[in-house]
Amino acid sequence: MTRDHARSTLTVANVSALARTIYADTQSGIGRRQKLRPRICPFHILIDHVPAGVTILDVGCGAGLFILLLARLGRIRSAVGFDADRAAILTAQKIAAQLPNSELIQFEHRDANDAWPAGCFDVVCLIDVLHHVKPEYQAELFKTAIDHVADGGMLLYKDMASRPLWRAWANRLHDFLVVHERIYYAELDEVVTWARKGGLCLAETGEIDMLWYRHEWCVFRRPHG
Repeated sequence: MTRDHARSTLTVANVSALARTIYADTQSGIGRRQKLRPRICPFHILIDHVPAGVTILDVGCGAGLFILLLARLGRIRSAVGFDADRAAILTAQKIAAQLPNSELIQFEHRDANDAWPAGCFDVVCLIDVLHHVKPEYQAELFKTAIDHVADGGMLLYKDMASRPLWRAWANRLHDFLVVHERIYYAELDEVVTWARKGGLCLAETGEIDMLWYRHEWCVFRRPHG
């Protein structure tokens, strides 16, 4: 089932304004990137998929943008985000400490190859993570994400599309210039297959172009046990 992104209750402008507010006191390059990212990444759509009052695990959370947006919007009960970038995590921790009920929002410095936070979560997020993982490790990482989805919970997946080629190469150039990394596209059909093997059902999928980037996402759900 393909979701019409026009149904989103938020706009790019809404989310961009909120990001600027969240990172207003962060003048580093990390902060500037968070303020700009909603212009090229469809957070306005992803937020719309997250039910109110859930627990969240955000894998590769960077400087915490998605969790902090959800927290400011009152959409989550608690959240854990982790990332291998220590400076980004320190930025996220500093901002989270200023939130009401800040003890319910945790940001941890750890690599995805290390042990993940314990327990299962209502929503597990993989947003622009797989393309940083070498192909031979992508299925294993995805399985670990599945293992952290609670009964009745969901896995929210978003990454860059490998087609059309000119958009894919634009994204490769972006990552090379910004993070100095080569990227590895995971084909969406493969991702869906991994999810189904892990016991998840595909609920919705969609795609959107923002500037020269094409994004594709899936909402996977685990049936109640």
